[in-house]
Amino acid sequence: MEFSTGTVSLLSELDVFSGGKIKHRSDLGMLLESGRIPPERDVLDELGFYSKFLHRAYAIMTRIGRSGEGYDRLANEFSEAVTKIRTLAASLIAGAPEDVRKRFTATYLAMSQEGLDNLISLCRDISWYKNWLIDTGRRREGKT
Repeated sequence: MEFSTGTVSLLSELDVFSGGKIKHRSDLGMLLESGRIPPERDVLDELGFYSKFLHRAYAIMTRIGRSGEGYDRLANEFSEAVTKIRTLAASLIAGAPEDVRKRFTATYLAMSQEGLDNLISLCRDISWYKNWLIDTGRRREGKT
């Protein structure tokens, strides 16, 4: 999938902003490209919100362990966020070429432990986008 110059530029900014921590650059770029213009931009923004929550919740759950106070409640919220993220991501990639959709679905949306692990990792990358939006106060232009 070819990216617009605006998406390529944003990916470069995110690389710098994250300190080189983006692991799924191409797949993040595909989501950014798909969410470049309204109404998909709203879907991308919502995906960013849930991804940041999921990434932080996962870190807390890992730190406190299953016996930690509040783990069960956080695990329920985590599960709900995973479901929401899968729905939002599927919506964003709906217009992508079939081979891209199949690969993305198999890698990130599969109902397996590997699929969940990959999704959590991708959410970390998406959370860099959300943090970039918050820290810079900028919104993407739809004309890119």
